[in-house]
Amino acid sequence: MIEVLPQITPRDTQPPPEEYEPEGTPVAVRAAVIVLAAIALVLGYAAYRLNSAAANAKAQLAQTVSNLDRATADLATASARSAGLELQLAKAKSQAADLGSQLDKAQARQSDLQSKLDKAQADILTQADGAKARETEMQAGFQAKIKSSDDAASGLRKELDQAVGKAEDLKSRLATAQSELTKLHPLAVKLRALPLATSFEKNFWDRGFTMHVTSLSPDPLKVKISIAGMGTASASSATLEGGGSLNIENLAAGAKVVIESAGYDALSAAPQ
Repeated sequence: MIEVLPQITPRDTQPPPEEYEPEGTPVAVRAAVIVLAAIALVLGYAAYRLNSAAANAKAQLAQTVSNLDRATADLATASARSAGLELQLAKAKSQAADLGSQLDKAQARQSDLQSKLDKAQADILTQADGAKARETEMQAGFQAKIKSSDDAASGLRKELDQAVGKAEDLKSRLATAQSELTKLHPLAVKLRALPLATSFEKNFWDRGFTMHVTSLSPDPLKVKISIAGMGTASASSATLEGGGSLNIENLAAGAKVVIESAGYDALSAAPQ
């Protein structure tokens, strides 16, 4: 057999056409990608800076709000302290006024007592002068009687001795009175005893005692009453009008009651 070869045309011998590729296309793409990447980096960095600035701004705002809350709390505390100080100042002024009034009354009583003491001393001195004058007169009379009668000399000497004894007695009384006045003068300056009268009354059915307290002062008297005993203690305040009274009830045997008032010595009593 004869093998038939395929027919080759001139078209089959032409080289294949090359694919169309525009000049410069890969470089432009790369440049665009680089530019986009750079823009993305810049935008990412800008976004990071904006987020960081926003976080800092939020932190500063939170700190500012915290500082404002703290300042508000400090202002409220300062206002409360200021109100408390104003209340204490008003109370101190009231107490100072009360103490001033009590001091004026004490000074008036002291002046009255000093006047009475001066008058008593003057009366005693007057009596002493009178006694001395009578002594002089009696001595003169006795001497005249002695001169006029030797028989009556013994009796006159006896009377003279009696007169001298009376004069000495008057001098002793005068010295005693002056000593008492010297002792009373500093006592008049010291605080007086609390002008109260107290007594206890036993209650029925073994319910303790009742303490009766009566004011001996013509003026109102503010007192503080403290009770201690049987492991307990209590305190209260009261005001007694001039000549007024109050009762402290249900006191246990052996309880100690202490009554105090500004400007006076404390008074202590216990039911038996």
